[in-house]
Amino acid sequence: MMLLTRFSFPGFAEIENIQRQVDQVLDELSQTQVATDWTPAVQLEETPEQFIVRAIIPNLDKNELDIEVAKSGVAISGKTLETEVSEGHKITHYEFPVGQFRRVVSLNEAIVQTEVKAEYTDGILTVTLPKAPEVIHRVVKVNLNSETQS
Repeated sequence: MMLLTRFSFPGFAEIENIQRQVDQVLDELSQTQVATDWTPAVQLEETPEQFIVRAIIPNLDKNELDIEVAKSGVAISGKTLETEVSEGHKITHYEFPVGQFRRVVSLNEAIVQTEVKAEYTDGILTVTLPKAPEVIHRVVKVNLNSETQS
């Protein structure tokens, strides 16, 4: 059995200390990144006539909201604010994301871009995207009569 011993030389403790400080700075920077840039959770619902996208976006600044639609998707971006509290109140725990966000949802069928509707109620953004008429599934009766008419 081989026995391993740690070799230390002058200055090694200083290098370890510097490494810990660099790690701490990098951890702080990554935590700041998470707090200011985030992606809202979404739900995509499909009916025969439309897609419905719901996104959880607490404390939305409606003036900072931007919804862009293309034939095959929707992009939601904007900015959320910190919760304002009344005088004498204080927040003791806070998990709502704050800052800029962006979310792109791809759709598997074309939509009518000019008829998209959006509403924001109780922290939920709902975007209704009607499907293009050519992709709505319709039932059509087919005649099996193969006789040729003259």
